[in-house]
Amino acid sequence: MIAAAPAWPVIETERLRLVSPASPDFDAVAAYLMPGARRFVDQHPDEEAAWWSIATIIGHWHLRGYGHFAVTERASGLDVGLVGPWFPHGWPEPELSWQLLDGAEGKGYATEAARGVLDWLFQDKGWASCISLVDPENDRSVAMVKRLGARSEGMFHHRMAGEMRIWRHVPRTVAGRKLLEGLQ
Repeated sequence: MIAAAPAWPVIETERLRLVSPASPDFDAVAAYLMPGARRFVDQHPDEEAAWWSIATIIGHWHLRGYGHFAVTERASGLDVGLVGPWFPHGWPEPELSWQLLDGAEGKGYATEAARGVLDWLFQDKGWASCISLVDPENDRSVAMVKRLGARSEGMFHHRMAGEMRIWRHVPRTVAGRKLLEGLQ
């Protein structure tokens, strides 16, 4: 018996193309694991740990039907990071998160990709909201969630990840604005 492969979504923004790293059309090994591949910001130097991280990200797509997208520049094809929904065991609810590769930060890629993913989640997947968990000391990520229009709604403690602030994302609609107003 031959089963049909799942259709993996593709999101395109002005400068970026986002694809599932679980898609057979994406070479995650070449993008993230080959010698000389750019590393994620704050990535542990252990090659085995990097392999497990990428395998977990790909497996998340199979377990949840969504996950981090591999983000590439449309013009150059250069990989710039991973952005997408993430809901591992122990998380309070699905989270929008991001990890950029070294050299890709400070160019607006994470914000642009996150907006594309939020549109996909709210319009195509029908989500009413999602969160981002951000270290309160990470000024760049705090500024980014504010640019995305998220609102702070408290703290979350995870035994391995530590203390993080919960930021709520809702659709950019009248109903979304009313939901945020009710959270404040």
